Amino acid sequence: MKISAINNRYNSYVSIQNQNTAIANPVLSRQPACDTVSFKSAALPRLFINDLREIPDLTCGCCGKKMLQNDAVNKFLNEKIYYPASIALKRIKNEKIFKESKASKEMKHAYSYLRDYSAKHPKLTMNDILTKRAVKEARRKLSPEGSEAFDEIREMTKLIAHNSKYIIDEITKLNPDFRKVEKRAFKELQWLAKKYPNETFHTILNKPEIHNHYLKNLEAKQMDILNKIEFASESLEPDVKPLVLDAIKNAKEIFKNEEPSIRHKRSRVIAEFQSAFEKSNNHASVKKIADIADSLPSSVTDVDAFMIKGSQKSTNTIVETLLGRQRNTFEHVKPHHRIGDNGPSTIYNYIGLCGKCNLERQRMSYEIFTKIHPEMIENEQLQMDKIIYFINNGILTGYDKYPQEIKKALQVESKNAINIDISRLNPEQAKLKRKLRQLLYVETKKAIDKQNKVFKFGKCYFYKKRH
Repeated sequence: MKISAINNRYNSYVSIQNQNTAIANPVLSRQPACDTVSFKSAALPRLFINDLREIPDLTCGCCGKKMLQNDAVNKFLNEKIYYPASIALKRIKNEKIFKESKASKEMKHAYSYLRDYSAKHPKLTMNDILTKRAVKEARRKLSPEGSEAFDEIREMTKLIAHNSKYIIDEITKLNPDFRKVEKRAFKELQWLAKKYPNETFHTILNKPEIHNHYLKNLEAKQMDILNKIEFASESLEPDVKPLVLDAIKNAKEIFKNEEPSIRHKRSRVIAEFQSAFEKSNNHASVKKIADIADSLPSSVTDVDAFMIKGSQKSTNTIVETLLGRQRNTFEHVKPHHRIGDNGPSTIYNYIGLCGKCNLERQRMSYEIFTKIHPEMIENEQLQMDKIIYFINNGILTGYDKYPQEIKKALQVESKNAINIDISRLNPEQAKLKRKLRQLLYVETKKAIDKQNKVFKFGKCYFYKKRH
């Protein structure tokens, strides 16, 4: 009879060994893990890094700031910020966020399923639960509406948040290397947490006196930009000037008189000017006004805009936004959504950019982007130097060809504006160091097994229970 209890720690070890011996021995990589019984798990060091986003203290290839490891952010959010699903699901019902009497059949089913699952796994967050294979398989059997209901429930649970003091204390312990706007926003949130320690940030930012303070500052900046556009419009040709003046009038109406809850005001204002610009032949004058319009404050570039946008979001989403901009993200060198010329989602088309720089770049070519951010040329070289160090020392695996391929991709996308030096790459040293790390790992495993009094039966490992 097969043994049903599985030693997760050992199977994880086998999985890692299989992944990293696949190059040297493809046959070994296909060997299945055995069933085991475990009474004590052994603590093993990490063997390899196989994801660019997990390199510790990697700097952004654009701004050069130190980035947070992707898994570290997810772990922080799951362990420190989100409530366990078992608690959050009860609270959204008790606090009438989820109203069962008015919910659709799909929403009721999703809530019931998640409630039962979280009762069996009380420490898991909603994000944890939705990544489980059993949950994914259950969702696949549902209609699109039924599957979407799970995500809707997750968004409801995000409204269940810790108080401001707790969140500030936890982020302070994490000590992220905030960019300029995020640093100012964090200082504002620190000040608010001192004043209202037991309230959530969503509640605080929607207090009339707080909201009006940031809104007044933001509107003053918006009006200042519109006045600059009005002054610059004096040089436009007679047939275009009235169109720009109408756009300014509509922009003031949007910024000053629309309800604060209405979103996407900035993008709609820029669209107003874009419509006027398309009818002009005076490209120099139009470009000048377009540049001024692009300087309208946004939540990415301005702290007051960040706080106003934050007031429209949940407390947990505010934290996600703050940390997401410091997170190490995959940036497509050749843009993934470029119309008619999509870049692939492979490691040979990825560099590491912080969430903020990744968001800013969008589909812009690096030829243009490096003119806006000339520091990227130097910072991308610094990032590659560290990646090569991790490759050469056998720590980063699966990336031996990465420097050459990325060098080519960056040259093409930037038209040689970015030309990194990869002469320090040493593939032979990398192979040797990987073998040494594997040997060290095996020896460490043997030592831990001996300490934990492991005995072997066939291909299965058993840990003796300590009394």
